[in-house]
Amino acid sequence: MGQLPGLIPLIRAIAHVIEMLYQKLQYFQEGITITENVNKKLTGVITGHFLIDLYTPILPIILPLLIDTMGLSYFLAGLIVTAFNVVSSVTQPFVGLYSDKTGWRASVPLCVLIGSTGICLTVFTKSYLVLLMMVMGAAIGHALFHPSAMDLVYRLSSPVKRGMYTSIFTTSGSISYSLGPFIAGVLIEFAGLPSIIWMVIPGIIGAAWIYRNDIRYLNKEVFEKPVRTVKSQLAEKKKFWWIPAGLVVVICSLRAWAYMGLITYLPTLLTLEHREFDTVTTSFIVTIMLFFGVAGQIAGGYFSDRYGRKLMLVLGLLCAVPLFALIFLADGWLMYFGIMMYSFFACFCYVTSVTMTQELLPGNVAFASGLILGLCMGIGGVGAAIIGWAADVMGSLSDAMFLLIIPTMLCPILAVFVRYPAEN
Repeated sequence: MGQLPGLIPLIRAIAHVIEMLYQKLQYFQEGITITENVNKKLTGVITGHFLIDLYTPILPIILPLLIDTMGLSYFLAGLIVTAFNVVSSVTQPFVGLYSDKTGWRASVPLCVLIGSTGICLTVFTKSYLVLLMMVMGAAIGHALFHPSAMDLVYRLSSPVKRGMYTSIFTTSGSISYSLGPFIAGVLIEFAGLPSIIWMVIPGIIGAAWIYRNDIRYLNKEVFEKPVRTVKSQLAEKKKFWWIPAGLVVVICSLRAWAYMGLITYLPTLLTLEHREFDTVTTSFIVTIMLFFGVAGQIAGGYFSDRYGRKLMLVLGLLCAVPLFALIFLADGWLMYFGIMMYSFFACFCYVTSVTMTQELLPGNVAFASGLILGLCMGIGGVGAAIIGWAADVMGSLSDAMFLLIIPTMLCPILAVFVRYPAEN
């Protein structure tokens, strides 16, 4: 019994070690759970981006049919795309700014549902005004989705993998954006314009799956808005490069004007003016063009990490100029080469410009994303209506589209003057 008091400290020490091991094991298990939740959440956001961007390029494919069946002018046809892009662009920066300040985020599955149904239902209306309302409703779904989703990707991915997840996120949308025209073209060719409604099925099923995924893998500790972290970042980085960021936005807007103008009117140009392409062939050409754009995004992101963002921005925009001219000055395979390679280099600097704007505006990731993904695309949509008006006045869609070489030439010139802090 005399040895018992000496055993008490030993028992306490062993109990303490067991308790520590238990805590470590519990922490490890919680870490696995948190990592699983993050990965599942990222998967849901990336899937949502794939689905919601599947529907945007449907509009240019159905424009020739709307022009024919509804008797629309080029201006009114272009105004449909403009309405979508303007509503989306005006809304996105404000959504991003509100998200940065309050931590509020739009529901990913709800945005996917609104975006898919709004576009697909447009084929059932004979009223131009109702059609515009449906398109603008779908645009609101897109506007709510992109800043919130981009903010989630930025915060949930670790710094060493942030670029990779950002690239996966943007590329997922670009791939679906490329597939959309071909799927729509095949449906229209074999089942008519109303068959577009069948494309709503992936949106509905996907929204339901993402909603179930969000509920199942929700973890408040993981997804809580790190307001203090944002404030500390602002305290450390008080200098906002507003002028360079604004110049990048201007460049991206000019690039979007030319790129969106080509995407919007290329099906109409090939179908109505050349009159040698059917809907399937035209949609296939647009799809291949957009896939070249996806390849350009991946290549641009890789080379910008290796050789510098500003250099790749200037190089990509510079190479796009002669290729754009080739589309309208050449025929046959040379014209196709111009279309594909222009898309490659026009998208070469896309991911780079998003990252540059985020870094130039520290602590405002969602706002910066809203500027590039929203405002710039909206300006591109306005440019599409302007080109449609010019085509009505000039009597030639091809001549009006060739005017887009002006903003294309301005882009590399302005890019030279971007002051990027990482290179100073």
